[in-house]
Amino acid sequence: MIKTSRIAITVILVVLAAIAVFKTWAFYTESPWTRDAKFTADVVAISPDVSGLLSEVPIVDNQLVKKGQVLMVIDRQRYEQALNQAEADVEYFKTLAAEKQREAGRRVRLGVQAMSQEEIDQSNNSLATVRHQLAKATAARDLARLDLERTVVLAPADGWVTNLNVHAGEFINRGQTTVALVKKGSFYILAYMEETKLNTIKQGDRVEITPLGSNRILTGTVDSISAGIHNSSSVADSKGLATVDSNLEWVRLAQRVPVKILLAPAEQEHPYPAGTTATVVVTKKAEADNQSSPVMMLMHRLREFG
Repeated sequence: MIKTSRIAITVILVVLAAIAVFKTWAFYTESPWTRDAKFTADVVAISPDVSGLLSEVPIVDNQLVKKGQVLMVIDRQRYEQALNQAEADVEYFKTLAAEKQREAGRRVRLGVQAMSQEEIDQSNNSLATVRHQLAKATAARDLARLDLERTVVLAPADGWVTNLNVHAGEFINRGQTTVALVKKGSFYILAYMEETKLNTIKQGDRVEITPLGSNRILTGTVDSISAGIHNSSSVADSKGLATVDSNLEWVRLAQRVPVKILLAPAEQEHPYPAGTTATVVVTKKAEADNQSSPVMMLMHRLREFG
């Protein structure tokens, strides 16, 4: 009787192991998952809108900054002087325009009895010219004021400044990228899935993410599938027609298509650096409750060891 019980238990364990192995093999070959996934985030290239000497850089590399925080200050004294000069030009042309206005009005009132029509027209033309110069001076003043405002470079959003490669005392040019801002709360995953598994992926599907070298399992949802990828077998010739490579290998590798995955809000609080890799498994909504089952744990182990 004891021998029969041992045999029965052994058979049951073998059957359960076979089922687990089969499910794991089916998952490995058919389920949508990939080790080729990367953490990504929205990155803003910070470039000044004015040129000049950097007078202040009150940040350090990889610092978390708030929206509106000062990142750098560029040669404010020079641009303050330029604004003062532009304002002086405006005041000069305002005074000149008022004088030309009085002169033109006086000549119009005197009329042709006191002077020629040509002199009256000349006075009106001078007034129009000065008004035009005043408009140009006003525009130049507004531009100088804008340049002065742009000498203080502010953070456009909350995030981390990284790759800071400029320091106080350096001369930088307008449009020169000085630092990158990785926006906080904008992290997502780009998972490069095989094309043979795309038909099993739907928007809103639940996703598990395991960063490389970590046992932590993050969660997310499928946002979208890329609408197209580059065709490396086709190029345009000199006439604009497509030239297609006629070589066809006996073993055809499935193309990989980017799938965008949104991280759960809780995962945004402690994100992994953009560009780092991870393993992604699309578990579907129906399987959300099975993530801690022995089969799921075995799948995670298989993904770690390839």
